[in-house]
Amino acid sequence: MNYEIDDDSENIFIKELLERYFSHWKLFIAAFAICFVIGFFYLRYTPKLYRVTSTILIKSDKNGVKSELSAFEDLSIFKNINKDVENEIEIIRSRPLLENVVKKLQLNIGYYSKTKYSHRLVEFTENTPFKVHFPDNDCYNRNISFIINAFSQEEFVLKDTQENLITKGTFNQCVNTPFGDISIEPNYSVLAQFINDNIYIHVSPIADVVEKYKATINVGLTNQNTSVVTLTMTTIAQERATKILNSLIDEYNKDVINDKNLISSNTANFIKDRLNIINQDLDNLEGNLEFFKTENNLTDLTSEGNIMLEKASENERIILQTSIQVGLSDFLIEYLQNSKNELLPANLGFTDLTTVASINKHNEFVLKRSRLIKSSGIENPLLIDLNEQLSALRSSIQQSLINLKQTLELKISRLKNRDTKVNAQIAQIPEKKRKLRDIKRQQEIKETLFLYLLEKREETAISLAATVSNVKIIEKAYASRGPIKPKKNIVFLTGLLASLLIPIIIVFFKDLLDTKIRDIKELKKKLKLPIIGTIPKSESKELVTPKEDRSILAEAFRLMETNLDFLLAYSKEKGKTILITSSIKGEGKSFAASNLGVTLGRSGKKVALLEMDLRSSQLKERMEINTKKGITNFIKDKDVTIEDISSNIKGFKNLNILISGPKPPNPAELLKHPRITTLFDQLKKEYDYILIDTPPITVVADTLLLSSYADLCIYVVRQKYSDKRLLDIPKNLLQEKRFTSLAILFNDVDFNKGYGGYGYGYGYGEKPKIRVAKRILNRLFNR
Repeated sequence: MNYEIDDDSENIFIKELLERYFSHWKLFIAAFAICFVIGFFYLRYTPKLYRVTSTILIKSDKNGVKSELSAFEDLSIFKNINKDVENEIEIIRSRPLLENVVKKLQLNIGYYSKTKYSHRLVEFTENTPFKVHFPDNDCYNRNISFIINAFSQEEFVLKDTQENLITKGTFNQCVNTPFGDISIEPNYSVLAQFINDNIYIHVSPIADVVEKYKATINVGLTNQNTSVVTLTMTTIAQERATKILNSLIDEYNKDVINDKNLISSNTANFIKDRLNIINQDLDNLEGNLEFFKTENNLTDLTSEGNIMLEKASENERIILQTSIQVGLSDFLIEYLQNSKNELLPANLGFTDLTTVASINKHNEFVLKRSRLIKSSGIENPLLIDLNEQLSALRSSIQQSLINLKQTLELKISRLKNRDTKVNAQIAQIPEKKRKLRDIKRQQEIKETLFLYLLEKREETAISLAATVSNVKIIEKAYASRGPIKPKKNIVFLTGLLASLLIPIIIVFFKDLLDTKIRDIKELKKKLKLPIIGTIPKSESKELVTPKEDRSILAEAFRLMETNLDFLLAYSKEKGKTILITSSIKGEGKSFAASNLGVTLGRSGKKVALLEMDLRSSQLKERMEINTKKGITNFIKDKDVTIEDISSNIKGFKNLNILISGPKPPNPAELLKHPRITTLFDQLKKEYDYILIDTPPITVVADTLLLSSYADLCIYVVRQKYSDKRLLDIPKNLLQEKRFTSLAILFNDVDFNKGYGGYGYGYGYGEKPKIRVAKRILNRLFNR
């Protein structure tokens, strides 16, 4: 019977689970070794990635306004206070700036060498043996690959990717190649290390390289409430990434300064053009004055009319100032007509404050329009709205200038009328003197305007020189001290977890997909039937000996004998019949029947072992029986007696074996023959136990034909061999009352790996002495 104690407590479950996984300790060790090796080679051959970071502060041009608006942040008002900073971030990310960086650092030219053993191409991240220069910029926009081999400190050979010779050349000299002229600049500090080594050069189109770095460089705010911007880049080349970020910030600074200098530059160009025109006018006036004096023989002017001239001086001064304003208005009106959406000259000296304010507002809109074009494109609704505002403002400025000019001309007209009255009072002044005064007055006007523009030109030059970027570099680009990927601790920790999880998953799915009976606990859950015994796994398939056998196998069958007495205690008749069967072939029913017969016979009981599997005779070979007659002969020939087919093995005097005999064509029909009943009736009179070895019950119907003769059916189930889906068969046999009594024999149990989940086995018996090599081979092939 089953003497194990069921315990479904949590501790027992955990112990079973651990023992199930620990039984596969070799798998865990193998997984650990494999994961460790994979981690080691991963760390060895995976390029180390570093993070390069730079931080800048973008200062707002409207600090006062921003500081006032920041007071409303807590009230969730003006949430887009950092909109200007976000626009600047988009400019930093823009392709034009990155393209300037790529061209400046020649990032589209890659230098590679092959590793010694794996012959992988590895890129130089710094200290390249030489640099390649293309005089023709078109070469930078093509895919070009070639090989350079420096065979001395002064000369090199150029090869194609198939290592075919293209040409030879000298360093620092232009060489003509199929893909254009090139010059090679050597780096003598490291060139000696690469003599006679192939250096692989690959030139990529600048646009492709720009897209690559645009995806690599991350630009963002460190905090939504600040205007501090962080530029980060993850790469294997620390020094190159540092140069890229620093160069990108420099290019952005230049772009900001250029934007700020647009007004001053346009003003300087405007003043330069006007100075050239006025200089020509002055030259003409001076020539006219010289011609007038020469023509009229004038060397000195008398003091005649000084009194009247003093009265007219004040009037002339006002006319002079007003004429300057008219001239400036003409110049600006002409500039407005000849330009479109360009910056207007500022600080020209208009006395009309409304006109000055309109010009400044116009220039602010133009700068804002330029920023929007860079960051968002011409289809932006904000840009369209700004263009409309700018057009309206230009029209307003032009109309204001026209009105201002008309007003000034009216003022000049009034001043000239007053001057006419003064001139009428000095009518006696000679006409030549009056003409001379007109010439000098025109000359003074031009000279004054010329000096005024010279002063404005110097002011504009000072403004250009004093322009400061609104970017403050908080931290220049710096690389992380250690690699951010791969991290040694994380890799080995991942390997350790994988070496645990992978075997667990394998064992879990192996158990999940396993349809075999693993242990007695599982067997008991499937079948609520008595277990007559558990037969340990035997490395030897021989019979237990008739001597004092103290092996584990002999002890198991002795325990089975005891349980058998208990199960058959109800039967008081002599000749207790025990039928031994199984679901499929190979579960050990013949092995169990023969050893049970030996064990019962050794205890002094007379035992008959019947081989009723008429289709396959195994007992004859197993027990070395020489007789040729068997049960089939007994059934067919009435003259054949039990003594004729009964055989006794040497050393087993109480055990008689009746083999199946010749294989009949119709086994099932023979088992229905009346002689079968005669056979069992005679055996019950002569023997204490009758053991029937039958064929598997799922294969043929022979077993069920013999069920009526059996007092007990022993159903053999083999560990890790019997399919758990077939366990419904013995259950149905008992429910259908095919057998009076039915018990389970658990065969081929491996006690070394724990029994029933509790980890114990037979502690008494002696294990048979088997050679070590044979034992190891058996374990390997039976696992």
